[in-house]
Amino acid sequence: MLKLDGHNSRAEIIPAATIIEQPLVEFKRLADFCREYVPLAYAIEPLLRTSALYTLTARTGHGKTGFLIVAALAIATGRPDILGLEVTRGRVAFLTFENPDDVRMRFMIAAYLLNIDLDEISDSIVILDIRIKPEEVLAKIQKLAETEPFTLVIIDTFAAFFDGNDTNDATQGGEFMRRLRPLTKIGGLPTVVVAAHPIKNATEDNLIPYGSGAILNEVDGNLTLWKTQATGFVSLHWQGKLRGIDFEPIRFRFEEASSPDLLDAKGRQFMLPTMRPVSQEAAEQRDKVEANLDLALLRAIAAEPDGTQAEWANAIGRAKSRVNAKLQKLKKLKLVEEGLGKWRVTAKGMKEAGEKSS
Repeated sequence: MLKLDGHNSRAEIIPAATIIEQPLVEFKRLADFCREYVPLAYAIEPLLRTSALYTLTARTGHGKTGFLIVAALAIATGRPDILGLEVTRGRVAFLTFENPDDVRMRFMIAAYLLNIDLDEISDSIVILDIRIKPEEVLAKIQKLAETEPFTLVIIDTFAAFFDGNDTNDATQGGEFMRRLRPLTKIGGLPTVVVAAHPIKNATEDNLIPYGSGAILNEVDGNLTLWKTQATGFVSLHWQGKLRGIDFEPIRFRFEEASSPDLLDAKGRQFMLPTMRPVSQEAAEQRDKVEANLDLALLRAIAAEPDGTQAEWANAIGRAKSRVNAKLQKLKKLKLVEEGLGKWRVTAKGMKEAGEKSS
C-alpha cells in the first residue's frame, strides 16, 4: 500500500500486515430488520419499560422518594392496587445515598399502611446505603442476579451518587449516565430509575434534571412529579424525552400514616406521608371544586376591587394563604393582574366570570 508524505510527496510503502482490518458491516434487509422486533415489556405499565434507563425529576417535597418506595413495594409484591397500575412482580435493588434514614422510616410506614409483611418480601428488595462507584454496584448486582434476576433498580439520587466534581459539566454528566446503562442489561433486564433534582425553584413546565443537557441525552425518558398545592395531588408525567408510548398524567395523593414499630426516643409514634393512587373520578371531582373556587375568587375581586386578600378569603371560605396561591395561578392564566400592590381582574377574567354565571 502506498502512502504519500505530505511534505515532499515521497511515496512510502506500508506493509500489508500492518493494516488493521475493520469488522465486516453489512446492511440488513428491511424484513429481516423488522423480524428482530422484541415485544414491549414493562416493569410498571405504561410508565417503565424493561431494560430502559429513566430519570425521575421533581422538586424537594413533590414525591420522588415517596413514589420510588411504593413502586418498589408494588413490584416486590406484584400488587397492582399499590400504584393503581399493572406491575411485573420481581426483585428490586434500592440504592439510597441521599437520606437512608428517611428511606428506612418511609418503608416501615408504607409497609404497615399497605399491610405488607417486610419479612415476607425481604429477599425481594435489597438495599445499598453506602456510596460506591457505578462499576462496583454493577458487579455486586450482577452477582446477586445470578441467583434471582432483577425487575427494577432505583437510584436515589443522581446528585448523591455522582462521583465527578461538576454535575453541570456536559462531559462528566453524560459519561456518568452512560456508566449506569449496563445496569439495564443484568439478569432480568431491569428498568433503572434515577431520582434527580431540577434547577432551583423550577416551575411545573421546567422539570428537567439539573446539570448538563447530556444527562437527558443518555436516558430513555425523563419522568416528572409535580404537586399541586391547591388539591394536594401529585401528577406523574414526563418532560423533555420519552422513548416509548405516550401516556396521560397519572394522579397520586399523600396519605399521612404511622407505624407501631416506628417510635421516637420517647416511645411516641409519628406520621410520614405515603403516596397512594387517585381514582379518575376523585381527581375530576377535586378539579371541579378547585375550578369553582377560582371562579368564586374572580367574582369576589370584581365585587370588591379594593378588598384585601383576607377579605376575599372570607368571601370564598378559604385561608388567606390559599387565596395567594390562587392569585398566582390566575395571573398565569391572565385572568388577574397585579400593579401598584393591588390585584385586578383582567378583561379576560371578567369575561370568564360573566360567561360562567350566565
